[in-house]
Amino acid sequence: MRLIDAEEFKKQIAGMAIANNYPADKANKMCELIDCQPTAYDVDKVVERLEDMRLKREEQLRACADNDMSDYFRCKMSAIAEVIEIVKSGGIKWNR
Repeated sequence: MRLIDAEEFKKQIAGMAIANNYPADKANKMCELIDCQPTAYDVDKVVERLEDMRLKREEQLRACADNDMSDYFRCKMSAIAEVIEIVKSGGIKWNR
């Protein structure tokens, strides 16, 4: 998958439509089609999910640190794995 700047793409469609004398309604339909596509990567959602995770994991890490270092490192590795999953998902929660 490749991420694109949808707004820039729509500007290019409008420019091509004007340059080639295409009807405006065709360009508008193409832009509407772009707008209907699902978001592949939402930076705001990634940050929101990471903040939520940080708050939850902060308490867990304190509890693990109070027990012993091996528990603490297991908790930390689990948190890192969750961060990686959030970033890879683009902030989108998938039903798995």
